[in-house]
Amino acid sequence: MNRGCAIGCILLLIAGFVGADSISSTIMCDGASWVSSSVIGQGQTYAANLFTTSIASIMRELQVNDGKVKVVTVADSSGPMGIEEYSGQAGNQTPAQSGCVFGTSENRTRTLDEIRYTGLLMTGLYASSRNLTSSETSATTMVNGTGMILARASSLDQDNETTHASDVAGRLNMTEGIVFGGEE
Repeated sequence: MNRGCAIGCILLLIAGFVGADSISSTIMCDGASWVSSSVIGQGQTYAANLFTTSIASIMRELQVNDGKVKVVTVADSSGPMGIEEYSGQAGNQTPAQSGCVFGTSENRTRTLDEIRYTGLLMTGLYASSRNLTSSETSATTMVNGTGMILARASSLDQDNETTHASDVAGRLNMTEGIVFGGEE
C-alpha cells in the first residue's frame, strides 16, 4: 500500500503543474469505493465507473487540454471490482464548406471510433490508458485477476469499418492495445 501512496502523491504533484483541466485521484481503502468520471467535449466522450470492495487502491489521472483527453487508471483490489470504461470520438474528415448554414453538406465523410471495457473481477488489477486527440483514438488495457472482462471496439470511416471483440473469463491475464486513426 505504501508504494501506491507514493505513486498517488507523485500524480497529484504532476497535476499541479499542468496548465489544463486536470483531475487526479488516489484512493486507498479497506471497505468500499466508487469512482465515476466523464468528459463530454466537441465530438469526444470519455466515461468510466469503477467500484471496489475489501482492501483496494484506485489511482486516476484525467487531463483535458486543447481538444485532447488523456486518462490513466490503475485499480487493484483484493475483493470484487466492477469496471466500465468507454471512450468515443466522432469527427468530420472534410473541412466545412462556406455557404448556407441550412444547406445539406455533400461529400462529407464522418468518422466514429468507440472503445468499451466492461467487467467484474473477484480479485485483481486493472490498468488502462486512454487518449483522444483530433487524429487518434487509442486505448491500452492490462487486466490480471479472476473474473470476466468484455472488450468492444469499432471504427468507421469512408474507407474501412473495423470491429474488435474479446470476452475473457476465469483466471486471466490480458493486454490489449487499440489505435484508431493516427499517423500513417
